[in-house]
Amino acid sequence: MRLRTRFVLALALVALVLSATSLVGFVLYRDAVVAQERTELAHSAESVATQLDAVLTERERQVELWGSAPSLVDHGSQPQAARLRSFVRTTEFSGASVIAANGTMTGLYSEGLTPAARDRVVGQQFGDRTYFERAMAGETYVSDPVRAETGNLIVTVSTPLRRSGETVGTFNGAFHLDRGDLSAIVRANSGPTQGIRIGANGTTLYAAGPVTEEGADADLIGADETVAGTGWTVSATTTRAAFESQLWAATAAQAGAFGLVLLSIAALGAWLYREFVGNIERLHGGFGALVDGDYGSTVSLTGATEWAELEAGFNDLSEVLAQRRSEVIVLNRVLRHNLRNAMTVVVGNADRIAERSDDETTRTEADRIRRRGESLLDLADHARAIESSLGARPTETAARPADAILEDVATTLREEFPDADVRAAGPEQPVAVPDGDLLLVALDELARNAIAHNDAPTPTVAIGAAVKDGTVTFTVADDGPGMPAVERRVLTDSFVETPTQHGAGLGLWLVTWLVHWADGEIAVAVDDGTTVTVAVPCEPAEPAEPAEGTDDKSAGE
Repeated sequence: MRLRTRFVLALALVALVLSATSLVGFVLYRDAVVAQERTELAHSAESVATQLDAVLTERERQVELWGSAPSLVDHGSQPQAARLRSFVRTTEFSGASVIAANGTMTGLYSEGLTPAARDRVVGQQFGDRTYFERAMAGETYVSDPVRAETGNLIVTVSTPLRRSGETVGTFNGAFHLDRGDLSAIVRANSGPTQGIRIGANGTTLYAAGPVTEEGADADLIGADETVAGTGWTVSATTTRAAFESQLWAATAAQAGAFGLVLLSIAALGAWLYREFVGNIERLHGGFGALVDGDYGSTVSLTGATEWAELEAGFNDLSEVLAQRRSEVIVLNRVLRHNLRNAMTVVVGNADRIAERSDDETTRTEADRIRRRGESLLDLADHARAIESSLGARPTETAARPADAILEDVATTLREEFPDADVRAAGPEQPVAVPDGDLLLVALDELARNAIAHNDAPTPTVAIGAAVKDGTVTFTVADDGPGMPAVERRVLTDSFVETPTQHGAGLGLWLVTWLVHWADGEIAVAVDDGTTVTVAVPCEPAEPAEPAEGTDDKSAGE
């Protein structure tokens, strides 16, 4: 996988992890907000219930305290009426009354009540009222609110009236639920987004803010608390719209934060790509150019000082390689030119000496000189072949059919070595070798080497090819004395020549370099001769039509 792809995948993985983490965090945060909202509503309901209970308890104490006055048990007297009037004017109660033990109301005072209206009520029976019955039973009782003729909700607090330990009636104080401390408590804890509702027996006694009847609206969420002294229910509620607005605000904040994180990752990725990946890709391209023999190519790196130093080092190396190649090419051409000219003179003189001399020893030595000179001329030809073959660009080496390579090698060898038995057998299926020109030179050199080092009167060399799994394997087999170990190491090992261990020439080095350039492998086997195998990649090819009159199977016979 390329570095650019790995880099992009790494950034994508980081972004994915952050996205998942943010999503999980938001879900957890949303749940926490819901829990927190419910907790706050519960605290509000509890606070209101506690304050209501405290106010009602204080009202009970007021009624008990005023009900202990002896004047209240004197039914229908002036002191009783004065006591009732004083009670209403002094406290937050809006009305007060006394009911005798037989259930008859004997005294009444209420704000705004006319004497005539009072006289119509006094003397009436109230023995069936719950607050009267509970007070006559000996307890101070707070009634549920009731709707008065005026439309107001009235709460009555009753306490027993005693004379000499005997209950002789009840003292009753009434107050408006929507006035005074109770309503102030509800209003103080309600607002545009939070409502407070006081209910009893499924009926709303008092409410402020966004509330509805109990269980009537699914758009509200809330918490309930019970007033200890009365059993009333206090509900603190909020609308889902108000609640969801908080969630949306939190979502927007998290989305903004996540966007900033992604933007930071993108900026970091761009910087890292420019600082590292881009430079590495340019370096990779530069080294690829050097591998292709494009010496002198340069790269341009950006960023830190170290990259500038690496750029300068690479460009210097490329320039040095270009200079060294020029020097080697010039030196090679000069040496080959001078060597060929000198050896041509030496070979020509050796021939003339052998022709003009009658002395057998002189003629033998002249022939030895001639053969050594021809060997040096062959060395010069090898140097020229190495220069032309290894100097070619990979794009300049054309693909060639495997059977055509074998036929070209066999034809050339038969012409140059008429005494040799050269046999060629192409592959059973037509394939092409991408670097066919290089393989042709390598196989030609192996076959020549096999013939040249075979002392038999008729040297035999067989070249063939077989295809398997996208690979074509060429074989060059001979019946000679066997390739020396040092020569085999040139082909098969990472062999480094020393003054005491070195090959006899450049031919096998040329084979090694060409096969490796073609992404191939070489193997050597020595047994009653030498067999060299060269395996290289291949591709399907159209079968070539055989030349008229050509028969590979009988070519060497």
